[in-house]
Amino acid sequence: MSNQATLAVTRVANSCVLLEINGHAVLTDPFFTERWHLHRGEPLGMTVGELPQLDAIVASHSYPNHWDLRALRTFPRKDVTPVFVSSPRMARQARNLGFRQVEHLEWGQTGHPTEELSIEATPAGRTLLWRHNAYVLSAGGIRVFFGGEIRDVSLLERYRAEHPPVDLALLPVNGLRAFAGPPIVMGPEQAVAGSSALGARVLVPVHDAHGDDDLLARVIRRNGTGIEAKSLADAREEGPEVVNLPTGHRWTYPGVSSS
Repeated sequence: MSNQATLAVTRVANSCVLLEINGHAVLTDPFFTERWHLHRGEPLGMTVGELPQLDAIVASHSYPNHWDLRALRTFPRKDVTPVFVSSPRMARQARNLGFRQVEHLEWGQTGHPTEELSIEATPAGRTLLWRHNAYVLSAGGIRVFFGGEIRDVSLLERYRAEHPPVDLALLPVNGLRAFAGPPIVMGPEQAVAGSSALGARVLVPVHDAHGDDDLLARVIRRNGTGIEAKSLADAREEGPEVVNLPTGHRWTYPGVSSS
């Protein structure tokens, strides 16, 4: 007989998501406070004070809309919340803020914040010399791929060639690019293809909105939306199902079971 496992997703803003995986709460890419040059382009889904007790925080890289040091400074449970980051510098920053359980994960390394929950760092590309992490979070037989800042579908194909499929993929869809340069993150087509490559039944788009009033918006343009990702996926025979979540809305993944 199998026991019913649980998975719920609440988008906060950009790639900041609250994941509840079989009773474990994980926050991805914290982003709560805007800057003069950096705005959400969508409502804030919840405040730092509204977060539940977390079992882990994971961060893709150090840009402020993925690694919000201002918000983390006000986080109330720094002594007991494990933090997993993509660079030694980010690890030092977290410790300087008072976090006591901080781990820099290289690609291929896995952290274990609890006995059941595992967090595996996987390649998500680079900015110059700095690596970006994606993460696969696993608990109770559920597997979630989180790519907060990822561009290349080939990275997901390589991962899947050596690992089991995931149940849910969270991937960027706004295809940001500077002028006519290459995309910084996935657009709708890549997100749908990447989800299929991972074997995911469901894609939840992240990195969707863009602050059109930002100074950077004059240079970095949006090239895709979650709505476009859903249209592309709906036209495919094999999916995945695309679930576009408004910020602050808690969505429960249906039909997950564990042995």
